Amino acid sequence: MRKFLPILLVMAGLISHAQTLTTPADSVAAMIIKDEFYNNKPLNEVIADLQKKYKFKIGYNVELLKKYRVSYWFDNTKLLDGIKGTLKETKDLTFYIDDANVIQIVPKTATQVLQNARKEFDTRYRGQPTRTDFTLMGKVVERKTNESMPFATVAVLGSKIGVQTNVDGYYTLLKVPSDTVTILVSYVGYKNATVHLSPQTPLQNFVIEIEPGEQELEEVMVMGEKTEVLKANEIVGMIKMTPKNLAKLPNIGERDPFRAFQLMPGVSASNESSSGLYVRGGTPDQTLVLYDGFTVYHVDHLFGFFSAFNYNALKDIQLYKGGFDAKFGGRISAVAEITGKDGNKNQFNMGADLSLLSMNGFIETPLNKKTTLLIAARRSYQGALYEKIFSTFTSERQTNVTQPGFGGRPGGPGRFGNNATQDQTAKSYFYDLNAKLTWNLSKKDIVTWSLYNGTDKMDNSSASSFNFGRQTIFGASTSTNDVSAWGNLGSSVKWSRRWNDKLYSNMLVSYSNFYSNRDNTRSVVNTIPATDSTVATTRNINIGQVETNDLKDFTAKIDFEYKLTPHNQLEFGVHATANTIHYNYVQNDTVNVLSKNDKGTITSFYLQDQIRLLDTKLLIKPGIRANYFDVTKKWYVEPRLSATYALNERVKLKMALGRYYQFAKQINREDLTQGNRSYWLLADGDALPVTKSNHLILGGSYEFREYLVDVELYQKNNVGITEYTLRFVPQIRQGLSVQETFFNGDETVRGMDVLIQRKFGKFNGWVGYTLSEAVRDVTIFSERPYYSDQDVRHQFKFIGSYRWKNIDFALTQIISSGRPYTSIVGAYQINLLDGSVRSFTMPSDKNASRFSSYNRLDISATYNARWGSVGLSVFNLYNRKNVWYKRFEVITEGDESVLQTTNVNYLGFTPNITISWKLR
Repeated sequence: MRKFLPILLVMAGLISHAQTLTTPADSVAAMIIKDEFYNNKPLNEVIADLQKKYKFKIGYNVELLKKYRVSYWFDNTKLLDGIKGTLKETKDLTFYIDDANVIQIVPKTATQVLQNARKEFDTRYRGQPTRTDFTLMGKVVERKTNESMPFATVAVLGSKIGVQTNVDGYYTLLKVPSDTVTILVSYVGYKNATVHLSPQTPLQNFVIEIEPGEQELEEVMVMGEKTEVLKANEIVGMIKMTPKNLAKLPNIGERDPFRAFQLMPGVSASNESSSGLYVRGGTPDQTLVLYDGFTVYHVDHLFGFFSAFNYNALKDIQLYKGGFDAKFGGRISAVAEITGKDGNKNQFNMGADLSLLSMNGFIETPLNKKTTLLIAARRSYQGALYEKIFSTFTSERQTNVTQPGFGGRPGGPGRFGNNATQDQTAKSYFYDLNAKLTWNLSKKDIVTWSLYNGTDKMDNSSASSFNFGRQTIFGASTSTNDVSAWGNLGSSVKWSRRWNDKLYSNMLVSYSNFYSNRDNTRSVVNTIPATDSTVATTRNINIGQVETNDLKDFTAKIDFEYKLTPHNQLEFGVHATANTIHYNYVQNDTVNVLSKNDKGTITSFYLQDQIRLLDTKLLIKPGIRANYFDVTKKWYVEPRLSATYALNERVKLKMALGRYYQFAKQINREDLTQGNRSYWLLADGDALPVTKSNHLILGGSYEFREYLVDVELYQKNNVGITEYTLRFVPQIRQGLSVQETFFNGDETVRGMDVLIQRKFGKFNGWVGYTLSEAVRDVTIFSERPYYSDQDVRHQFKFIGSYRWKNIDFALTQIISSGRPYTSIVGAYQINLLDGSVRSFTMPSDKNASRFSSYNRLDISATYNARWGSVGLSVFNLYNRKNVWYKRFEVITEGDESVLQTTNVNYLGFTPNITISWKLR
């Protein structure tokens, strides 16, 4: 490693730069340090102190400078002379000023490499500019694949001019000062790139290439951005992630982007049975998930153990935890915007991953000069890890009942020689498929087709028979269906066009379908043979439940971006979504408890302005969204406002407020004995009101050296929260009215998210803390407000990663307060007139009890090679028994009913190994 360090330092100096606003070279040379005295202090502390006080840009290796102690008195000393004198004491170090006017401290052994590298990479034009105040348009792409990079930052060094690329990677810089300036491009997980303009630079279709960040370069500290796995953004409540870097985090079976988001403050990580995003007291259905423009309504594989998205097919993910823009609608909590890969435009590539859980492969290739194709697929196989997860998450469906023979010990044959047989073979699998075709029609037009299909199926059915007595006095056979299947199918076609240097548009049509089918029924056949006085009789009994849910979404959108000035951009558009939702719930084969067929169309118009004021220190985004819902025949208006103010280069203040409506929502069906389930329905404005939420967010961030501290306070007031329960129905019967089973109320969520992140270095990571409260007021359950299911008072997360040679080590520690639940405090039975017996339970106050705290430690080690990687991870290292939910059973003993309580736990100690291979 040591012999490569000088080269790495030089490369870092050439491609890693400071913040967008840099100090001119003349200013650096003229800067005077008046009176600073350092006595035998570590060199890195001396440099950090000077940089903090005098605000110049400097890059250095923290670990390298720690080795040296220096004594120096700056007495009206020029900055460069002082640094030269300070480094003279080390005898090993020197410095230079790079093309971005950043002072770079390097070992003297690197100077020759520096000279050679500068000759090769320094392409800066030295003549006079020939063009001024012009518009520069182009695209940011990845060098290796030529794939567009969405939402990258493009800025003119030494000025206030900067923009973000759009979803297709295009940028437009208005009023560029001259054709000799330097352009800086930054993107999470990639090296910063600088490009020097010249009179020969084309002003249209100017392509800038960037490269993935190499881990070794993160050892170099520069006062600016570095490659990160997850990044907190200046936009309120936003987190940005590059799926390429997911390998650095511990994972179980798959590199999971949604599980990675759960490691950030404000997103719950203690619900292992769902990879959905529980954001700031919300539920997954309240988070809008967009994949290449179409909505994904369910994001779970394998009982929620990880998400439905294959990281090999993903390019960029942005999560808005609240206060999101006016272009997003239909959800009240959060937005996850996912951009899929286009595929390699330069050459054919393929790769594969193999773990103890699944197989994963992809291919990407250019079909011709204008067209690329990407296909990625995953499928599980029932290996040891899969079986462990399957048995854990299906244990609640299996009840071990021991039937004693007459007069014998429990489970024994008994005096009369009873016998029983049972046949049960559990089958389960999941798969998903991603495909994307990208066609560059012209330099102005792009057409893309994207497809996602994911399916889970679980079959835990069984059959058994009992014969009582040696001469078969009577017998019984039981057939149990326990089949669950769920999945998503989504597709979109998008046409993007750059009309001119100011106007850009996206037109999209999409289809999305979510289905969930569950058959949990038992058929019992009792056979009594004929005797001298009776005839043979057979009695059929059907018990259990069948549940189906099917949601279809047809959407058309047109979105525009219009750049008024370098610091003012309008966004506006029209969206229309037609939903068809079917839900059916049947008990005991004949009782249709609930059947709904809903249809509705939401037409939305939005307008948003993005303005930079006060010398670009203030960014404000006023916006409005208006929705017409044909079911209620009403307009629902959503005003939005967000703002960010930079007090200086290190401190930012931010705020957001807005109103949000949700029309299609998941209803929580309360099941006190077996755990709750949920299903999708469409609001009707009456028994199922349109849900409304008002957001208020206040926060700030502070950056110093390699650290970021980010704090946000938030409050959400939700109106029209719906819950479904049968606990108040005297008898379950055909055709229950919605007024008997649906109950509405309000909810208030408030809290604080704190993030402390070490952004780069050999050891990096973050600490997250969330303090929150979520209270509901649904009067049918309680006269007083009660804590909602998602109320978790404290959540603490520590994520750390360390690089040693070619091995990445990582760990995640998650500690949180227990969730509330409704307990059962008693049970009784009633003998009905037909001779049957019905059991009843007596619940406690709603969510009056709490589970024990949640605690989990995961670790991983990943060996990186040219051909791929090998990763070893351990989930729940110390085998903590974290409670998923409590199962309550009424057991009859004579004339008495006894309530039995069982903890159903999440997964325990679970190791996994993943092997990844790529052709390129």
